[in-house]
Amino acid sequence: MSETNLISKVIDSDNTVKINYIILFFIFIIGLSNNVFRNMFGDQIKQHLNSGYVKHLISIFFLFLLLDMNITNAKNVFNPLINILISFIIYALVLLLMHSNQLYIACIMIILVILIILDKFKSYYENSINDQEILQGKLDLIYKTNNVFVIIIILIISIGSLTSLDMDALKKSIMN
Repeated sequence: MSETNLISKVIDSDNTVKINYIILFFIFIIGLSNNVFRNMFGDQIKQHLNSGYVKHLISIFFLFLLLDMNITNAKNVFNPLINILISFIIYALVLLLMHSNQLYIACIMIILVILIILDKFKSYYENSINDQEILQGKLDLIYKTNNVFVIIIILIISIGSLTSLDMDALKKSIMN
């Protein structure tokens, strides 16, 4: 019975900050796919970016800054070590996702667009509906939907990694 209550509690709760992490994840994937970090720095630093570790450290630092700005705006102050840990986890998920099948990536992108739209609806409802009972009903539905989509994203990344992960290509991308 306690497992059911835990699952119900996780799905029913407001996880807006976690949804913002997902949106940052989306922004981060776009940044990595367009080589933003290589184009951001001048020719003097490009030679250091050829080292895989420097590239990964810069990417993790950029993700940490995105998370820090997002959390500061959400009026929640977390321990910076927790933000660094979350940055590492999100970066690891990005690396796993980038080496998965295109179908898994497309599914996650569609879900991310839906999450962004749901976040906009949440803001719209909060600013336009005055009746607290109606507002709470609509927000509860959005919270449950968001949480289910986050669980689906994690499952898609896990399944995609288990079924189509090329370890040689992953090791090569980490080193390069």
